[in-house]
Amino acid sequence: MNNKLNDGEMISFCSQMAMILHSGISAFEGISMMLDEQKNPRGHQILETIYAEMEQGGYLYDGMEKAEVFPEYACQMVQLGENSGRLDEVMQGLADYYSEEEELYQTVRSAVSYPLFMLVMMLGVLAVLMMKVMPVFQSVFSSLGMEMSGPAGAVLRMGQAMSRYSGILLGLLAALLLLFLWISRTQKGREKAAGWVRTSRLTGKFTQKTAQYRLASGMSMCIRSGLDPERSLELMEKLVDDREISQKIGGCVERMREGVFFEEAIVEADIFGSMHNRMIRIGQRTGSLDQVMGEIARLCQKEASENIWHKISMIEPTVVIVLAVLVGLILLSVMLPLMSIMAQIG
Repeated sequence: MNNKLNDGEMISFCSQMAMILHSGISAFEGISMMLDEQKNPRGHQILETIYAEMEQGGYLYDGMEKAEVFPEYACQMVQLGENSGRLDEVMQGLADYYSEEEELYQTVRSAVSYPLFMLVMMLGVLAVLMMKVMPVFQSVFSSLGMEMSGPAGAVLRMGQAMSRYSGILLGLLAALLLLFLWISRTQKGREKAAGWVRTSRLTGKFTQKTAQYRLASGMSMCIRSGLDPERSLELMEKLVDDREISQKIGGCVERMREGVFFEEAIVEADIFGSMHNRMIRIGQRTGSLDQVMGEIARLCQKEASENIWHKISMIEPTVVIVLAVLVGLILLSVMLPLMSIMAQIG
């Protein structure tokens, strides 16, 4: 049971617990009810571990820690909820948080899938052109007592090489397909993909906005659960996986320990934009910081989605243009010499 629960599983667990707790049923009884209804073997084993720990006098937090499949952030928030008597609110907040995380992931997946499909189609068209169409033109040239040369000859030789090593190429395509399925279907794959996205210059703005969204969303839930801003930031430093943002959060926490107010420290750290900073100042002064951080999270999530869609909207026409240009150049490299020969014969 080393694999962490994915976002969908966390949504299911947290939303069920929130509904149970809102109904006035204790966490222990709720776990017992969920255990009786659980049919999935892995889920049943996880709930059994939690139930056994709680049966011995432990808390829900202790059971989740014992199961070793829950994110550290979720465990810490549950411990906070149990200590503050707001476990139902924390569970609902966690369900909402992981729902937003899943929505963001689905947005990225949808945005990337179509350009990848277009790229595969482009490579398929080029492969058919080089491996099937070019040999036909070679036969025409041979019947006229000539050989393909120049760019057309180079394309023909490339197509012949592709035909010769088609088994290897198909193996590579199958490996790429398996890699894509691994990334989209497994938690570890998602984490690896997230690492690649963070280190890519193309997606730098997107990762920054995603880190800001996670920070603001987590801060909203922590403050709503009764934590002060400093403790909330300490928790968020472990949650945010962007190194630059995490370092800024650490610096912000240090400034607050020196006596600097939260709104001043977070402005100095330059974590959010100027508009977001003004919202934080207003929220701190009016006592509605949790609501303001929730609104900032919504804005950052929207900006992250718009950024990735903007990048993808540029990739699609680029793929189409490159395909059209390559096909046109290949055909012209064949047709122009052929037309010249036909004109001489005529």
